[in-house]
Amino acid sequence: MKRWAIKAFLILILFLFGSKTDAHKGIIDDDITPLNAYCESCKEEKDVDVGAEIMEHFKQSPLPVSLDECIGTALLNNFNIKVAHSDYISSKWLHKNALAQFLPEVSFQGYSIYYKGHVLVGGVVPDTVEELALSGSLNVTHDLTKGGEQIFEAKARKFKARADLNNLDFTKDEIILETSRKYYELLRAKISIEIQLKNLYERTAQLKLTQNLMEAGLGTRFDVVRSKSEQALAEQNLIKFLEQFRTAQAALANIMGIEVSTSLFPIENEVKPFILVDETLTPEDLFKVAEFSRDDVKTAENNIKTLKEQKYKVYTEFIPKPRILYQGQFQGTARAGVYSNNVLGAYLDVPIGSRLGVGTITKVNSIQAQIDSASYNLEQLLRTIKENIISDYYSAELLKERIEIAKKQVTYATDSVKLAELRLDAGEGILIDVIQAQTIKNNARIELLSTIVDYNINQIQLLYDNGTISYENITKNYNP
Repeated sequence: MKRWAIKAFLILILFLFGSKTDAHKGIIDDDITPLNAYCESCKEEKDVDVGAEIMEHFKQSPLPVSLDECIGTALLNNFNIKVAHSDYISSKWLHKNALAQFLPEVSFQGYSIYYKGHVLVGGVVPDTVEELALSGSLNVTHDLTKGGEQIFEAKARKFKARADLNNLDFTKDEIILETSRKYYELLRAKISIEIQLKNLYERTAQLKLTQNLMEAGLGTRFDVVRSKSEQALAEQNLIKFLEQFRTAQAALANIMGIEVSTSLFPIENEVKPFILVDETLTPEDLFKVAEFSRDDVKTAENNIKTLKEQKYKVYTEFIPKPRILYQGQFQGTARAGVYSNNVLGAYLDVPIGSRLGVGTITKVNSIQAQIDSASYNLEQLLRTIKENIISDYYSAELLKERIEIAKKQVTYATDSVKLAELRLDAGEGILIDVIQAQTIKNNARIELLSTIVDYNINQIQLLYDNGTISYENITKNYNP
């Protein structure tokens, strides 16, 4: 008997004896035959409403967002940025306070005393007194620079304020990086849900087909059990990615500084690779840029400068400290009048250091050890930056190759599905070939999309590594 006749006979058997079985609710209508439903699932790219599935699963209304919106919101609301900004404001005012120490101290003192009664004049002659005595003085003192102490303190505060400003900028860079990473992780989970939904449609159609074939005496119980196992696995995978999606939502909302329970939903339906770093630059070129651009490097350098100024300040305990004083006084009574006088004084303190100089030297040595430690940390930071640049640079090269390979895999897998369908239509193949080809195609799509997401994250990481990450650099070619 010819193959087309066998195929027609099988379809007739399914039509006459196929019974309706339970399957995933709402996926396939009961009035469609299993073979037709399955072929429809295989041959057509069925539209999948990921948002509706998420709404049904989590009982939430998704909030559509884009990458640029998430980064902009994070830069405004992230609490780590707010903390770093407050630290900078505090350091800036302390610097101004140090500059204010160059101003003189000015104070005024005054008093009045009312006398009434009998007093002895010369200790012998009694006299009656009723008088209001008046006295006042204007005091102006200036410590000059306290032997240079105020100069070094002001410079130390200046470098500390710069370090905190650099730390604020670096915190923003970190938030941009992490916001972008978490956005792409959320997008990866969304796309994975779409793929797993399609996979579940196909596994459900496969189950219906094997059940009807077994009831018609053309299949085995083993085929049905295997189909149920594959459907259960598809449901497990869907739930796993739904869980990952909800976790990624909370992580992104948290770093954005908004309500953590907000149901964020990426607006993209697909991802494309974005080249953000000049491909002509070598790892050494990127590292040279990082040395001058990384704000954490600038923070470390300014912290070292702060410690050096504090060390110089301690040395001023050995330096003579001149100061001047002016005092304008007036004294008298309400009846006799008030008379003034002026006093101008100059003073010079000649210290020998704290605790006979021992206290000063020990403090200097302690600060010098802190400077050495900070210098070693800076050197290690630069080495780590260089390591990360080299690693991420070559990862970018490999990811580009993987993307091209994954594209070929999707093309081959798509052609394989078409060939399997043609073989089935011609009676040369079996349905299980189509099932396997479709599974390979889904896996190839997952691999391609995942690789592109990894590449985009890698490009943002490279911007961060060389210190050129910014809202503008990330979103300049972004067009969702």
